[in-house]
Amino acid sequence: MVYGLVVPHDSAANFVPLNSADNWLHLLLAVGMTGLGVVFGRRAFRVG
Repeated sequence: MVYGLVVPHDSAANFVPLNSADNWLHLLLAVGMTGLGVVFGRRAFRVG
């Protein structure tokens, strides 16, 4: 995500075809997966 925000889209350094849609998709996926990890993450508990 940082790469897509730092490197200009028309630059020669942009060897990975990323665009704004990719940046937003990856940001939303990261936020969603982090949220799922917080909600459904492991909880310490004692068995037996």
